[in-house]
Amino acid sequence: MLSAKKTSLTDRTGNNNMKIFQKDGPIPLNTSPHSPHSLIYNLISNSSEVLDIGCNTGLLGKQLLGKKVVTDGIDINPKLLKIAKKYYRHTYIRDLYQPHLNIPHHRYDYIVLSDILEHLPAPDKVLLDIHQYLKPNGRVLVSLPNVARLEIRLKLLFGSFDYQFGILSPDHLRFFTLKTGIKLFQSTGFTVIKVIPTGLGHRFPIFQNLLAFQFIYILKSFRVKTK
Repeated sequence: MLSAKKTSLTDRTGNNNMKIFQKDGPIPLNTSPHSPHSLIYNLISNSSEVLDIGCNTGLLGKQLLGKKVVTDGIDINPKLLKIAKKYYRHTYIRDLYQPHLNIPHHRYDYIVLSDILEHLPAPDKVLLDIHQYLKPNGRVLVSLPNVARLEIRLKLLFGSFDYQFGILSPDHLRFFTLKTGIKLFQSTGFTVIKVIPTGLGHRFPIFQNLLAFQFIYILKSFRVKTK
């Protein structure tokens, strides 16, 4: 999950007239059984290998130690990666504005992108790149905020689109509904196996498009050949 720190866009494009939000700051663990932290953890099998893209301080890897899972992590912030190293086999400093991970070639049982893609200008390019790191029967676990949640719809109805922490965070460059999220994954070589709502959408199995804060997508690559 990303947190925001405003910095000059000059670092990435040479244009200093705009501002971007660079990943920074530790993210607290959300222990709710309806949160992406808990739901993604529960989807990962014991004794597997995981690539955690946007790992922050290593919250997921720390949790997964109890499952005897081996986790590698990617993040843009070296201070956070220094903390994550305690729980991860390998850590890599990478800027996901550059769509190629360029990490040592290894195939994982799971690749996790938890609240990451909405922060990127070209999430499709990152998704296209990660096929090569997935085992033939591996899964990609992605959580995306649901911009079609009820309160967002009501605000739009009354002409309001104000950036604020959460679904409309000012560091979100892309916004997804359930339908457009599925379309993104299908267009980048993935089959959507299952979709799990978070928050109230997970607590109450009705009107999930209106109640879910995020959707967790379980993906399988149809570009990676199975044995």
